[in-house]
Amino acid sequence: MMLDQFTLSLVTALVVVVSAVLYLFETLVRRDGLSGRLWAAAFLAGVFTVLSYLVWALEPQAYVAIAMGNAAFVASAGFTWLGCRAFNRRPLRVAGILMSLLIVVAGVSVLVAGPGGGDWAGAIPLFVGTGICALLGAIETRRGAMGRRWSSVGLTIVLGFEALWLAGRSVVFAVAGPDSDIFVSWFNTQLSSLLTVTFTIVTVVTTSVLRASESNLRGQRDVYNLSISLDGVMLSESFESAVSTMLQRAERSRDTVCVVAMRIDDLRRMATAFGPDEAEQVAAAWRGGVRRYAPTASMVGESASDTLFIAFVTTSFADVRRMASIMHRRLLDDFTALGVSVMPVVGVGIALTDALGYDFRTLAEAADAAAERSATSSDASVIVAG
Repeated sequence: MMLDQFTLSLVTALVVVVSAVLYLFETLVRRDGLSGRLWAAAFLAGVFTVLSYLVWALEPQAYVAIAMGNAAFVASAGFTWLGCRAFNRRPLRVAGILMSLLIVVAGVSVLVAGPGGGDWAGAIPLFVGTGICALLGAIETRRGAMGRRWSSVGLTIVLGFEALWLAGRSVVFAVAGPDSDIFVSWFNTQLSSLLTVTFTIVTVVTTSVLRASESNLRGQRDVYNLSISLDGVMLSESFESAVSTMLQRAERSRDTVCVVAMRIDDLRRMATAFGPDEAEQVAAAWRGGVRRYAPTASMVGESASDTLFIAFVTTSFADVRRMASIMHRRLLDDFTALGVSVMPVVGVGIALTDALGYDFRTLAEAADAAAERSATSSDASVIVAG
């Protein structure tokens, strides 16, 4: 049974409107996150697209309705992409600006063509803008939190296929035109309607499952996996995430957080001069000693520059400096017990939120720089940044 264009358009409109109404209703009755609200905006844009094209079908001279429908069509794909970025806790400003530009171009291109633009006015900006948003959305679904959920695979497939199909449609439209055999056979409006129905159904199911899983984490806005090495030291990304969360809480209560950097710059030279075995012994003693001598409730992690960091809440600057000095002496005692050929130099730097604020990167860089100065100083084993 072959369906005519009017029937396909009616079915497409019905599927989009019903899906959008159900999704928007669910958004209203639950306390949804940002990703859910952006996906709801995508479905709302889809409804606006349907209404605009219905106005154009009733009044073929209403080219403004085509402009609004094309812009809303791009917006639907764009908000889907932004919802994926929000789910992954990624920034939205640059992405929002890009999406806005694509929407404006899709709408303005029809207005520039005017009443004589015909049924395909602004087709290329429509295809390209929607395809770009779909492609970026497909890529985003395989990153971060979405990439770790199998329920997002359906969204990846439909967005990826939509991007490829629109790319082919754009090329054929630009080269052969909408009346060519290949465009009529493979990129016609009937096939576009069927794909829209399929995409809408898969998208509403997938995004509903994703935001349901996200709602289980409501109240836990900082979601990350902690990775810890076998010797109990956090890897750099995990340490940054955990300490950043602690800093946010400390800033609200105006508690003082201390970040201590412990570094050894001689390991590579020791490996070259005395062999890798001795350097590995020193490194193991250093990492084990820092973790063993650090305050009980502190967090110990590494950085990309091989510096070890300790972070904890404190109430006394004098206690922090005394603790760092004691750790420095104990590490040197451990190295002496190893009987190494050359005693490595340990640099210790301290950074406090009272002086430098509550930004993790600022504190870590300041503590590391202070530790580097300490390692080259002849009269100070511990240096306080700032």
